[in-house]
Amino acid sequence: MKTVFIPPILDWSFLKQLPQQIASQFARNGYRVIFCNNTRGEYDKIEEVEENLFVYHNKDKVIEDLKYKRIKADIFYNTFAKNLDWANAVNAKTTIYHSCDVFRDWANYEVPMIKRADVVLCTSQYIYDIRKEQHENVHLVRNACASELIDLSPTFPDDLVDIEVPRFLFAGAVGEWVSTYLIKKIAEKHSTVLVGKEFGKKISSNVINLGVKPHSELINYYSYSDVGLIPFRTKTEITQAANPIKVWEYLACGLPVLATSWAEMELPEFKDIVFTADTDEEFISLADKLSNLTEDERRVISEKAIAVAKNNTWEKRFEYIKNIL
Repeated sequence: MKTVFIPPILDWSFLKQLPQQIASQFARNGYRVIFCNNTRGEYDKIEEVEENLFVYHNKDKVIEDLKYKRIKADIFYNTFAKNLDWANAVNAKTTIYHSCDVFRDWANYEVPMIKRADVVLCTSQYIYDIRKEQHENVHLVRNACASELIDLSPTFPDDLVDIEVPRFLFAGAVGEWVSTYLIKKIAEKHSTVLVGKEFGKKISSNVINLGVKPHSELINYYSYSDVGLIPFRTKTEITQAANPIKVWEYLACGLPVLATSWAEMELPEFKDIVFTADTDEEFISLADKLSNLTEDERRVISEKAIAVAKNNTWEKRFEYIKNIL
């Protein structure tokens, strides 16, 4: 059984992003996976969160185990450019760098990590166009949705009971790339809910902040909302490079999506299910339009959204990665 090592960037229990999703896919396909948390928890705690998937809760313990050869890996799978030292410490037979974002403070680390990698994967066309000039083995592998979001039956969340429909939902981290202004403006006219975490920016007081929810419960909030919001600030390079996981997860639950307009939101398969705006005024106008969809219009959007999601699951992304390997 080959071993995959995923170095620290996110703790296993913090949201569920690409590193955790990829870890699960490797484990479910016959690999042993070591997922290293970014914290210093209980020194010797190793938790098998899924079959073949082991979370190490103290990265100092992992460093020690690497030093004394108690951990050996065949594949090093990294999504954070600053983890070059981990790549050298693990010294796996194959090093994969999955380039997910473009942050200014990562710039000095990107090229050394790319040079160290055997394979470079990219989550958006914007990133791919940059990386293909820096490496000879580059592939476009966008984010995706968890197939269980399509298959599970939702349960109505208790904390939505008193929130009037239509409900506009923003799920995820509220970082510098998010237009809190647009969320505030939507909340002035419609029930607007945050399921996630303020991550450097504060959400307006007129937005109903329900906090972070376990990934397994997100289907309940997606399914009992009416519109999924992606109000990103499109003048930032962070946004231009982004292919948000939330767009795929919204679609997996049949939600129409309201987004600001950049290339990754204008993919051909998003036509008539992801509604994009070039200006603040257009965004607010589209929100009003989507709040008044008929049942038939909503059903047509939902069916198409779910069909698109089924073609963009993490299982399908993993098949592509496996073929590269």
